[in-house]
Amino acid sequence: MDFGKPPLESTMLCSGTTIGTRDAMLQYLSTMYEEMQAWTKDKKCCCNKMNGDDQSIHNFLFYTGKLPFAKAIPNRMGIINTAGVQGSFVLESHSANWVKEGLTRAESMGKSYQGAKSHSWIGKEFDLTDSSGFFTDHNGERSRVVHQYDRFGIPMRNYLTKNKGPLYDHLAG
Repeated sequence: MDFGKPPLESTMLCSGTTIGTRDAMLQYLSTMYEEMQAWTKDKKCCCNKMNGDDQSIHNFLFYTGKLPFAKAIPNRMGIINTAGVQGSFVLESHSANWVKEGLTRAESMGKSYQGAKSHSWIGKEFDLTDSSGFFTDHNGERSRVVHQYDRFGIPMRNYLTKNKGPLYDHLAG
């Protein structure tokens, strides 16, 4: 299979945040299905122990021009904020800092993030949220869709549990 330019030179696109019109989505799903069928028959592509075959196929199709109707939108610039990679990096750095202070990794995972306040789960210095803890886009407006927010770990989960009522009230509002 020809992947065009080397994969590491291209921005990784998230297949979990694919949106479009009904017609575009039907075309996308049909193309994905056909490609998945081909990959399951190719020993170089199929049946390895790696997760994320859908994302691999999604990127392959996009970067080889097999999705001519598709457009990539930079993260936090459209209606979707895919927080997974940032969340993983922030959580790992957070944990490593606490481990340096003598905590175990498990203990570090439960500690609040730097700058967290009662109304916000993470400090403003991370430039990820507004003063109430809602994820924001690059322009400072609240993100309309947040994907993979769970990658921020226990501090995020604790915030959601604590603020479940106010968050739902805000959404219903």
